[in-house]
Amino acid sequence: MKLYIPTCTLNFNNIFSTESISPKVFYQRRGFGNKRFYSVEANSLDDVVLLYSKYPRYDVEDSEIENYPMVIEIDSDDYPSGIITKQGTNSGVEVYVSASTIYLNPFHTKIYFDSYVERQGVLTKAAQSIENKFEKLYSANLVVKPQTKRGFFDNVKDLFTKNDSDEFEWDSSYLPTEIDANISNIEQDRKIDRIRGFVYCYLIGANMTVSSDVAELKSLARRMRNTLSAIVNSPTHTPSDLQDESLTKDIKDFNRIYSSIDEDALYNANIIDMRLSRNPLKLEKQDVIALLESLDIYTEFCSKLHLRRVYDANDLWRCVEFYSPESYNTAIDSLNSVVRKIELRSISEGQKNEVKELVRISHDGSVNVLDKTVKPEFYDSLLNSQIGNEYEAVKNENGIDEPLAIAYNGGKILQRILGDKWNDSKWANYINALLSHLQESSAFDLYSIDNDVLNSFAAFCQKGDNIDRLSEYLVQCGFNNYRLAFGLYGATRGFASLPKTFTSTLINGDRDYYKSFVLNAYQQLFGVSILNAEFPTQANSFEIRESNIGSTIMGNISKIETKPSKQTQVISAVSQALELEDAVQSPKAFMCIADNVLGKGTKVYKALKAANFEDDNTKYSEDEFRERIYSIIESSLPKARAQRQETIEKINKVIELEAKRQDADAFLFILDNILDKSSSTYRNIVKMLKTNHIETTPKEKSLFDSQSHQPKASFKGQSVNSMSNETLPELPSLIQLLPEVFRRLEQNWKFTGMNYKDDRREHIRFFINLCKKEGRGDSPKRTSLYNVFTTQLAEQIEKELLSFYGI
Repeated sequence: MKLYIPTCTLNFNNIFSTESISPKVFYQRRGFGNKRFYSVEANSLDDVVLLYSKYPRYDVEDSEIENYPMVIEIDSDDYPSGIITKQGTNSGVEVYVSASTIYLNPFHTKIYFDSYVERQGVLTKAAQSIENKFEKLYSANLVVKPQTKRGFFDNVKDLFTKNDSDEFEWDSSYLPTEIDANISNIEQDRKIDRIRGFVYCYLIGANMTVSSDVAELKSLARRMRNTLSAIVNSPTHTPSDLQDESLTKDIKDFNRIYSSIDEDALYNANIIDMRLSRNPLKLEKQDVIALLESLDIYTEFCSKLHLRRVYDANDLWRCVEFYSPESYNTAIDSLNSVVRKIELRSISEGQKNEVKELVRISHDGSVNVLDKTVKPEFYDSLLNSQIGNEYEAVKNENGIDEPLAIAYNGGKILQRILGDKWNDSKWANYINALLSHLQESSAFDLYSIDNDVLNSFAAFCQKGDNIDRLSEYLVQCGFNNYRLAFGLYGATRGFASLPKTFTSTLINGDRDYYKSFVLNAYQQLFGVSILNAEFPTQANSFEIRESNIGSTIMGNISKIETKPSKQTQVISAVSQALELEDAVQSPKAFMCIADNVLGKGTKVYKALKAANFEDDNTKYSEDEFRERIYSIIESSLPKARAQRQETIEKINKVIELEAKRQDADAFLFILDNILDKSSSTYRNIVKMLKTNHIETTPKEKSLFDSQSHQPKASFKGQSVNSMSNETLPELPSLIQLLPEVFRRLEQNWKFTGMNYKDDRREHIRFFINLCKKEGRGDSPKRTSLYNVFTTQLAEQIEKELLSFYGI
């Protein structure tokens, strides 16, 4: 059963930092997430959440900050029995309450707004919120449902047809006077937040796990960046002896590891090995190399083999020898790109972990790790202690800082597990050294014991106040297994505290994978299976009077206008045009269309302007509307019979267009009074409506038939005019690329679009080949695609582009 929860737009980021909505009193007491929650009259009780069986219409009190009604739709079948209870019925509307937190899911939840402007305003603010992790995932769930004005005859029609409306006008009579609901335990909310934090962090960490070589490579790259930064920021831009020695060693180690795992380096090594093994003298490979080097021709020998270009960390010296901010940035960008490429390949080669194979959540709320890579006894005990917040008692009783309390509490747990084996053991020595380090800043060797769990626990105790600091520290220390430390972080800090920059790879990554994760986690946490779970599509996320035009434009707003700061203005303009186009016998809409069909310089148009017809607020019938127009223009009609007849036909054409509903021509005629007709935004809207086959005026020459509005659909065999203005589609393979890499890909996409205007397949082929050339380093100038756009990535992107365009 669908139920509706009234709230307001000021709560959007709060709700989607936790993916839940709670009774108002919870927010002040729960101890995590945002403490402030804004009430609305239709949901004003402190101890429960109110839900209704029909869609409520209500007002939000005016204030100095923008705040509008927002209604959340849920499916009651997704929740355990007893969470939501019925309180009564009023005028055919059933009223329900929940004294517990209601956890949302992306499959059956919808969020309704009164207008596109309000929806976009919420999304703009959400994009700036680091805590709101779900605005992208739920973007197709955000529905515009404007209130339809109903008159006397609408109500009479409903009465005689017994039409049961799905909406109702809320008033205070719908508030329950007595609440029959068990007040939920807020401590349970805290525990769920920490369990969710652990599950998300542990899975993200497991999927980030790389080989030990890649971990060491990342650590070396970080150290080299820091050393270079210190050198170039010194007054002389010259390395000290210590810096010179450190950078030289790190470059040598980096190149040694990189050459052993990079696919291009391995390809070259294989080619050289094959060529050397075929020497006519049957010499050993090392002897041939020694001979060629003694003759000083080994480099020339290699150059004739057409080897692939391989990154050399010695290039970093160039920004020291010839320092400039540009040379430094180029050197660092190249280093970052090759390390990221190696890391992504290592992650992609690993198998994605299923949460059901890693974690088990028992009915009593305890957590157990099923992961075979982990020795569970100490880690499980430590996890459940952190989830239960046991270290807080240690902290308060002893008046010590949090990191020291966590380390002390962890040591006590380990001592209890080891029993008599604890005294004078290597584990006791390790924990005592950690405590001394945290308390007295004494030296501490993180790897003095070979134990992943203890190493991760110590790292968390040192840097566990922030997930980014912890992640950086793990890289710095050369960790290749992130799951243990990340899991401890999530169990301690909770899900609400996680920034979207951390969770994005999971939440906004592979949809099928995330769906499987959510369904399993939801079942383990709440004991409920979500049935018929499907992500909504953007196409059905708009309900503005069943407007195909509005749905098409708003569903593709990011393609029409790429800048979020300008999208709100575009949506406002489109909303105004849609409202006018949908109006009945609207003088203002008529005048917007007339300035295109009649022309602003004609006498009849000037007569209408002089009569101030566009500001006429009279409610006309269809016949009255026509009569009023002709009464104004009659004296201004041309005297010549042919011209008079032509003008009358144009007037009738404008009246016909004004009377139409959901007509693209009428909409665009109105829109060009609000948006600049020559702007790329307006042209993109015209192209979008044409591409999606939105109906235009039948049996007449449409706007789309004129040369000025003729962007053709971008499919195989068809022209792709204005290709240079087209943005690169958002493909799955592009999600994890660095911003500078994506920017370069988009530049290449637009450039190749200008060269191949007649065939999408050729456009894609040229684009892929150009990017592969830059990826190999064969372009005249090295770009951010160097060593990033590999053959494997090229094949995947080409496949996704062909699929996207239906080729």
